[in-house]
Amino acid sequence: MTSLPSKPTPGPRAASQSALSDPTGTLSSVMKAVSKATEIALDTEADSMHAYPEKVCLIQIRIGEQSWLLDPLSDHDLGPLMKALSRKTLLFHAADYDLRLLFRRYGLKPCRIFDTMWASRMVGHERFGLEYMVRHYFDIQLEKGPQTANWGLRPLTPEMERYAFNDVLHLMPLAKLLRERLEALGRLNWVEQICERLIDQACEPEPDVSDTQWRLKGSHRLGRRALAFLRAIWHWREVEAVRSNRPPFFILAHDTVVRMAESAANDLPWREMIPRRMAMRRRKLLEQTIKEAKSLSPKAFPERLKAKRFRASDAEKARADQLKEVRDKAAEKLGLDPSLIASRAMLTRLGLEQGSAWKELMPWQRELLDPR
Repeated sequence: MTSLPSKPTPGPRAASQSALSDPTGTLSSVMKAVSKATEIALDTEADSMHAYPEKVCLIQIRIGEQSWLLDPLSDHDLGPLMKALSRKTLLFHAADYDLRLLFRRYGLKPCRIFDTMWASRMVGHERFGLEYMVRHYFDIQLEKGPQTANWGLRPLTPEMERYAFNDVLHLMPLAKLLRERLEALGRLNWVEQICERLIDQACEPEPDVSDTQWRLKGSHRLGRRALAFLRAIWHWREVEAVRSNRPPFFILAHDTVVRMAESAANDLPWREMIPRRMAMRRRKLLEQTIKEAKSLSPKAFPERLKAKRFRASDAEKARADQLKEVRDKAAEKLGLDPSLIASRAMLTRLGLEQGSAWKELMPWQRELLDPR
């Protein structure tokens, strides 16, 4: 376990200003502070457990010793702020979800980020949650707080505001400590490569998933007729989820959707799977959906997805094992989780000598696996 520094470092002052009471004045002060800043700590809160589709409900910003809460649900235009943020280095802890939310909502694609979660892992920490890292480095215990609260509700409770402020309060000093440690270990560039990839992966147009998003877990065993019912029920559930502004699983559980599709396709009872609490209007629409699915011709049934199967030769298995040995030795020497260098699935692909697999590795990973 890495320990730096040996004694707790004093935590930052918790000066703060809530944007929700004075959104106009706060947005103005944030814009001024952002224009002068080089690095900005950032976090978001969403309502994925309470609404559908999910939305950004709160944006937390810290610059120097000042923190703000911004309300994306207000009618204030945050476009100019997002444009300004895109030119700065943004500090996150576990950036992937925040980046995807902000890109989807505002088109924000930052030029640089520093992710303290990935930095913690690359330093060698086996535990890397923000609560643990703050306690480890600053001897401060963060409140667990209302992480799964409905952040779309207004007003926020004092507990919610404290929790939100704490998510950015310690990011700057934590990033400073981790950068120093990474620099000493010669791994700062590795984290920079990871952060560049995070931006590229999170800030890109969403791919076409129209033929895959409805294929829920367990649907791989269904025949084509059952898949037709699954697709129909899934789309009915999506419409109902949007209409009621509730996550789809509140309408009908994922496994129930799959079982219902299979039963309907085999002319077995399925109405008993409908929750008793389901409103009559919704129930009738579901019954109509299944009735229409029954009338589809086999030509309209979806195709089953063919799993990509391969049988590695003895030579290919041997190459994968050799790479695993190289990876494990490097990970042990560096004090890193071996999967950070390459997952088992990646090693298998590399053993097959797939050129695309080597290209998917970051330069630091390739150097460790093939140091020639």
